[in-house]
Amino acid sequence: MLFPPVGQIRITRKADGIRGFLLIWRRDGNTPTSKQLPPCNLSEEDLLQNPHFSKLLLSVSQHMDESGLSLTLAKEQAQAWKEVRLHKTTWLRSEILQRVIQELLVDYYVKTQDRNLTSEDKKFHETLEQRLLVTELTQLLGPSQEREVPPLLGLEKVDLLELMPPSEDFMWMRARLLLEVEEQLKKKCFTLLCYHNPSSDSDSETLKAAKVWNLAEVLVGEKQQCQDAKSQQKEQMVLLEKKSATYSQVLLRCLALLQRLLQEHRLKTQSELDRINAQYLEVKCSAMILKLRMEELKILSDTYTDEKVEVHRLIRDRLEGAIHLQEQDMEKSRQVLNAYEVLGEEFDRLVKEYTQLKQATENKRWALQEFNKACC
Repeated sequence: MLFPPVGQIRITRKADGIRGFLLIWRRDGNTPTSKQLPPCNLSEEDLLQNPHFSKLLLSVSQHMDESGLSLTLAKEQAQAWKEVRLHKTTWLRSEILQRVIQELLVDYYVKTQDRNLTSEDKKFHETLEQRLLVTELTQLLGPSQEREVPPLLGLEKVDLLELMPPSEDFMWMRARLLLEVEEQLKKKCFTLLCYHNPSSDSDSETLKAAKVWNLAEVLVGEKQQCQDAKSQQKEQMVLLEKKSATYSQVLLRCLALLQRLLQEHRLKTQSELDRINAQYLEVKCSAMILKLRMEELKILSDTYTDEKVEVHRLIRDRLEGAIHLQEQDMEKSRQVLNAYEVLGEEFDRLVKEYTQLKQATENKRWALQEFNKACC
C-alpha cells in the first residue's frame, strides 16, 4: 500500500524539532492527495486515545488551509495580495519612468556646462521640464471640490494648465521622449545584465537583448534558490543547536559516570599506585646518590694527582711519627703523675711549699736584678 487509507492522520516532525504537524491523505479517484494542518502539540498516543478528536481534525481540514485560515478567507487573502502586487507593479512602472526622466534632465544640466547643445536639444529639455513641472504642481493642488482651505497663492488648476507648452511642441517632445526613455532603459538593462553576468559585456546588442528578456526569470530563480538555501541553513542551524545541546547533555552524563567510576576504583588502585611511586622515588634517590658519589670521586681525581698523593703520604707519616712521640711523652708524664698521686696529701703540701719557695726565689731574683741596675 503506497499511501495511508482515507482519513488517516500522521504526526510529522520538522528539522527544527517542532511536533504536531498533521499529515492527512485521501484518495480522490485514483490520485492520492495530502494536506498539512497548522502545528499543534500532539502526539500519536493522543490521537490513538482520542479517536473522535481525530475525526474532528479530518472534518476541520476540509474547511481550512495549511496556514490555519478558512478556505474563503484564504481565497480573499490571495485576491488581496494579487491586487497589492498589481498596484505595486503599476507604481513601480510610474516610479521608474519618473526617475528616468529626472536622470535625462540631470544629464541635460551637466551637458550644458560642458558643451553647447543644439536648439532641438534645448527645446526638447525645456519642453519636458516645463511639462513635468506643471504636472507635478497640478497634482499637488488636487481636485478643487475636495479642498476645504483656499489653494496656495490662490492658484487653481486652470491657472497652471495655461502654462503648458504648445500641443505641437508637446507631441514632438513626447515622440522623442519615447526614444530617449527606451534608450535609457536599454542601457540600464544592459548594465544590470553585465553586472549579473560580466561575460556578457562582449556580446552583441541582439544577444544582450535576448539575455535581458530572460533575466527576470533567471533572477527570480536565483532568488528562490537563495531563499531555499537560507531556509535550509536556518533549519541546519536549529538542528545543529539541538544536536549541540543533546551532545552537551550526553557529555555531562559521561563525565558524571567517569567521576563515579573514579571514586569507586580510586581506593582500590591508590595503594598500588603509592607502592609504585615509592619504588620509583627510591630508585631515583639511589641513582641521585650514585651520581653525587661519582661527581665527588671525579672532583677528587681531578684535584689530587699522583705527586700530590705521595706528598700527602709523606706528611701523614711524619705527623703520625710526631703524634706517636707525643703519645709516648704523654704516657711518661701520666706515669709520673700517677706516682706523685700515690703520696696523697703530703705530696700536695710539698707542692705548695715548692711553689711558694719558687715564687719567693723569683721575687728575690727580680729584686737583685733591679738592685744591680740601680748600682750600675
